[in-house]
Amino acid sequence: MKQKTGLVCLILLMCIAFVDTRAQFIVDSLSTRLTQKNLPPEERVTTMALLARAKSITDIKSAMRIAEKALSLSRQLPDARYQALVYTHLVFLHFINEEMPLAHKASDSALWYADKTSDRRIKGFAWFRKGWLQDIQAFDHEAMATYLQALKYLEGTDAYIYQSFVYYNMAGTYAAWDDLVNEKKYALLALQTARQSGDADELASAYQAMATWYHYSYKKQPEKRALLDSALFYNKTGIQLFAEHGDHIIIQSTLGVIALNTADLYEEYFPAKYKDTAWHYLQIALNASLRTRQLSVLSACYAMMSDYEIAKGNYKKAEELLLTGISVFQSYAVDNPRSMAQFMEGLSKLYEKMGNPTAALKYYKQFYSQHQLLYDADKLAITNRLEAQYQSEKKEAALKTLRHTAALNRKLNYLYISLAIASIIALLFIVRFFQLRLKATLHQQKLLENENAAASLHARLKEEEAMRLQAEQQLLKERQERLQKELLAGSLQVEQKNELLQTLQKKIEENKNGGAVLKQINHIIDQDKRIDDTQASYKADFDNIHPEFFEKLKEKSSNTLSRLDLKHCSYISLGLTNKEIAQRLGVAPKSILMARYRIKLKLGLGKEDDLDEYIGRVK
Repeated sequence: MKQKTGLVCLILLMCIAFVDTRAQFIVDSLSTRLTQKNLPPEERVTTMALLARAKSITDIKSAMRIAEKALSLSRQLPDARYQALVYTHLVFLHFINEEMPLAHKASDSALWYADKTSDRRIKGFAWFRKGWLQDIQAFDHEAMATYLQALKYLEGTDAYIYQSFVYYNMAGTYAAWDDLVNEKKYALLALQTARQSGDADELASAYQAMATWYHYSYKKQPEKRALLDSALFYNKTGIQLFAEHGDHIIIQSTLGVIALNTADLYEEYFPAKYKDTAWHYLQIALNASLRTRQLSVLSACYAMMSDYEIAKGNYKKAEELLLTGISVFQSYAVDNPRSMAQFMEGLSKLYEKMGNPTAALKYYKQFYSQHQLLYDADKLAITNRLEAQYQSEKKEAALKTLRHTAALNRKLNYLYISLAIASIIALLFIVRFFQLRLKATLHQQKLLENENAAASLHARLKEEEAMRLQAEQQLLKERQERLQKELLAGSLQVEQKNELLQTLQKKIEENKNGGAVLKQINHIIDQDKRIDDTQASYKADFDNIHPEFFEKLKEKSSNTLSRLDLKHCSYISLGLTNKEIAQRLGVAPKSILMARYRIKLKLGLGKEDDLDEYIGRVK
């Protein structure tokens, strides 16, 4: 046992030295920055808060002192976001120091100061830390609602580290709820924002989240081997990140989780020839858990290693591993019934296989004792959790009541001030009101009379205007009818002209050499001129009444209609038949049909279109 104890002490000293080396790099960088004399107080507060977080892994007491100094300095700054920032980090520090009431108090203070600043990043970080506190106390649904509230402030900003915090924890919650769709969504968002931030801690957590999703997906779809390969890829990428940038990573415990998950994948899904690979990752997980005192990972590593040795038949080696694990736990002086029960159960089963019932019974009793302690601890944890939930709900109810009361008081104050102002204004203007009342009444009556007179005048004007328009329309209609009648009369005179021309032609044929014939011809020509003048006057009147008629026809035909075509259209608009038009134009009815066909072509009408209806619409 002395040899085993010495081995344990040597391992512990090596691991403590290693973690100090890695953590010291970040601590030294931040401490060096704080030595700058010209460092602005705002940056000093931020740096001290980060230094406290970095030292919390190895020296929680020193971390708390630094955080308290940062809080004291932040109170001297006018911007409340620095106090909110320090209180947000204090939530984590109090949790590490197992001071849950103080952690809740720090969370409330962080939210209170965050509410007083316009910095959306600080608001989001404060809400995230509250959700994180709810999450570790198993208030999953409340934590998810708080995370969403945090994202309302963080999304759209460049606070990619805080966003990655939130997405990573939401992915973990959905993993616990077996919701693979949302787990993948938020794991991808965690990886995306972690890459944007360039923060190694967030990248490691995001790789772990992605590996977990692929692992859980493979469990449900074991035929898709690519899912298992992807889980291994992200785990190994996270381990490689620690190998290359471990000095820049604050949360070293992530390495233990990733390495243990990788070993578990090889142990569960790969054949026996991969046991050495699984053992390699178990060694990484064991070393990481020893450095960070990650007891759950530590106990799991010793348990898996002992199982490997038992499978090989190396009972003594398995016994040595389990006893070493117990010695390590006892050296930490930390009560962890769950891990100790796991060790005692493993030793009890091991001694039973070794044929040592006395030792098996001894460790089974210790297992039962630790299990009872675990049961009591779980009951106490549940009680504390319910108490914390009750206190939280009570506090929220009290805050809600206080806010409601404060809002009501503000409204009452505004009401009292408004009433006082209104009373003063009423007293100042009441006398003036009575003085102007009579004058205003008389003025109003005068205005009313003027309005009535104006309304009456307006009504008469509208009535006269309507009558004038009606009379004009009536005159226009009568003139149009008269002109149409005169146009018809002109058409009759055109017929008479044609008859005279025919008579003239006959006279010439009958009396080719007579002088009297010439006189008759001159008489006929004079009479025809008078008829033409009258007809031209009728057409001018027709154009004046319907100036748009011929313009529309010309526009439709692109000015291709001849004067004869327009004359033909005017006869159609008067409702004359083809035969009547032929008689007036002195041509055969067949020519009228050809003229109608030609006019339809010029107007762009189709074969089925009716020319009479078309001209009627144009008119």
